[in-house]
Amino acid sequence: MNIILGTAGHIDHGKSSLVKALSGIDPDRLPEEKSRGVTIELGFAHLNLGEFEIGLIDVPGHADFINNMVSGVGALDIALFIVAADDGWMPQSEEHLQILHYLGIRNVIIALTKCDLAEDLDFTVELVREEISGTHIENTPIIPVSSITGDGIENLKEEILKQAKALQSGPKHHIPRLSVDRAFSPKGAGTVVTGTLTGEALNKGETLVCLPENITASIRNVQSHNQALALSVSGMRTALNLPDLPLKQRGKPGVSRGSLLTLPDHLEPVAVLDVQLHRADRSISGQSATSRALKNTETVVLHHGTSRTRARVILNDRTALDLGEKCYAQLRLESPIAACVGDHFVIRDGGQQGTLGGGTILDAGAKARGFRTETRAHFLAQRSVSPYNLRELILSELLKNPAVLASQPLTNLPFTKAYIHQTIEKLAKEKKLTLRSGWILAPTWWKKITATATEIIDLWHTSNTDAPSMPIGSWRTQLMSDGVPEELLEAIEKHILAHGYTKQKDGIANEEHSLELPERLLPFAQQILKSFQMGGLTPPPRVEIAPDEPSQQALTFLIRSGQVIELDPKALLDHDNYQTLHKSVLEYLAAHERATASELREHSGTSRKYIMPLLEDFDAKGITIRDGDYRSLA
Repeated sequence: MNIILGTAGHIDHGKSSLVKALSGIDPDRLPEEKSRGVTIELGFAHLNLGEFEIGLIDVPGHADFINNMVSGVGALDIALFIVAADDGWMPQSEEHLQILHYLGIRNVIIALTKCDLAEDLDFTVELVREEISGTHIENTPIIPVSSITGDGIENLKEEILKQAKALQSGPKHHIPRLSVDRAFSPKGAGTVVTGTLTGEALNKGETLVCLPENITASIRNVQSHNQALALSVSGMRTALNLPDLPLKQRGKPGVSRGSLLTLPDHLEPVAVLDVQLHRADRSISGQSATSRALKNTETVVLHHGTSRTRARVILNDRTALDLGEKCYAQLRLESPIAACVGDHFVIRDGGQQGTLGGGTILDAGAKARGFRTETRAHFLAQRSVSPYNLRELILSELLKNPAVLASQPLTNLPFTKAYIHQTIEKLAKEKKLTLRSGWILAPTWWKKITATATEIIDLWHTSNTDAPSMPIGSWRTQLMSDGVPEELLEAIEKHILAHGYTKQKDGIANEEHSLELPERLLPFAQQILKSFQMGGLTPPPRVEIAPDEPSQQALTFLIRSGQVIELDPKALLDHDNYQTLHKSVLEYLAAHERATASELREHSGTSRKYIMPLLEDFDAKGITIRDGDYRSLA
């Protein structure tokens, strides 16, 4: 099993020396670090304890390098919190403790270093215990050690092994993510990046995407602790050789510290985050920014993974956030990052002089508009109950968006597509959600929108009693104006057609709708029917029967209601005369087996104007079969 152990603590408290004492590897690699005796950049080592392969990350303790520290501790399984016995609790001790808390790191061991220099070791332990009282690590074991004499080193290893065995397995069904903490290009190898892998394994030959740069590249080689591997697994310090991935240069996009590597088509860079933000209840000595209230709209520096960017803080329900308080907030970023729902973060003041707070990302697809509303607060309250549970994430999303794509129900979920699909199917079987045409729908919303779909048609019938159906284009337009995605219109149509509605050419209607002629048009309709009845099988032309607008409206109604049959736009018969002609043609064909159009015209006593469109209609419907000039019954 692979786990990551990282240091934290004040400058010159012996973090690097302890890493060397544990592993035999000096994590300080830069000449400046060795000359100054100060860790500046992240350092790395490794240690085997029992069945565990432990990657060690050594972070800087100096206040000037706190940015590097934050980028190193984001993926820790266990934090080795260092306090020097001869120096005691110091400002960066407090700041590092708060950062661990904000990042959700709960497995902590306190190593009381330089115990050989302590005048009263028991008293020193007691002082440290007082400092952590009331914090999330107040019951953490304190192990006195000396990197010089070796005292306590074995005890420390035993405690590390004990906590490693007690670790719960990492999150399941997560996509692989590697936050880049180093990117360089050894001669002849191409780009190499390092970081701690979380989620599923990465295999040699696999294609990744670098975000937010959105550059794809394939893995040529995989290493961990200088050992070539076929794949890297979660919790492993990982080096990937990606020769197709350029390094970031001035004016040219490329990979650098802060980039994220993951599988393509899963995540996207985002610039607005809804979060739960909280502040520790005590300030940090020497950092005035940590003792004042955090103001609404204040500019801060956001630390997420190994990235950092400036951001504006918008508080949901207040104008300031004091020590010890928490609230929902929105972070509006200057530069987008590839953050996921459930990720932890830290914010520092805009001048980088103090750590102000931290928390959890609740919505990675947030919108700036409407943030400071009760509706958004209610949604975030639901989301904050379980921001790591996919079922609850999907159900809470339906409170905000009642119709979401099943392929991407939320922006930037850390889960695999297979697990998302499996969870959606289970929720659908439990009737917690409705699935239609590749969309996830809130059941109450689906019920409401299908009711709206029928109400639109019924209202149309009320206003257009002489129309057989509502134009389907108008119906769809009204639904989309109510916020229905265009892709769902077909599913809604299918639903209502199975529940008392019918489709008629380019229209849609209630099956119980009966046409009614408006009172003002009744005299015109009566006159038109009289003209047809008097004309028999050779009635007057259309322009004579309906010369003006009211009579044309009445004629349209008569056609729609079936009282007048439109053989073609110029050939119209009233229903009774149409039936007479229809019957006459069929009886003649039955008696004579076949006949020409002229013979049928002469027999029926009508004109070519009426007999030809009737016969063409018979042909189209399969009533008759045409063979040259002759027709016979099918």
